[in-house]
Amino acid sequence: MKIITISGAHKGVGKTALACKILKGLKGFGAIKTTVSKKNISITSKDEAIEVLGKDTALLKEAGAEKVVLVSSPRKDLGWALKVALGMVSECKGVIIEGTGVLDYIKPDIAILIKARGKKTKESAKKALKKVDLVISPKEFDKAVRFVKEKIK
Repeated sequence: MKIITISGAHKGVGKTALACKILKGLKGFGAIKTTVSKKNISITSKDEAIEVLGKDTALLKEAGAEKVVLVSSPRKDLGWALKVALGMVSECKGVIIEGTGVLDYIKPDIAILIKARGKKTKESAKKALKKVDLVISPKEFDKAVRFVKEKIK
């Protein structure tokens, strides 16, 4: 299974928008959306959690993700939670994982980081910069889509 990660140097940089754009060109791919929580671990692919109007998970599904998994986990438990989530999409040809901290736990086939100019880079993104294949601005999504198509062939 091919694994693509999309990380962001800051909130609201367009991780979901890029994931959706890439998903529209890939057939048979799933998606995992990760969020950091304070205490509880939650891993679900149930429609009532995924298909909430306006939520990132619903957008990923609408973009063509074969299966979408939502992971909410404290940072210390993210590695374990990712293993469970990857098992849930194991029948997919590949998966796009949205989240920056995931690079501490997996080595994807393609890792993309979105970084806007003039905004402060969060600590997890500073670490991620050393692990990514491509750094783009929010205006360079087409460049990222082409990059993925070339690598996934």
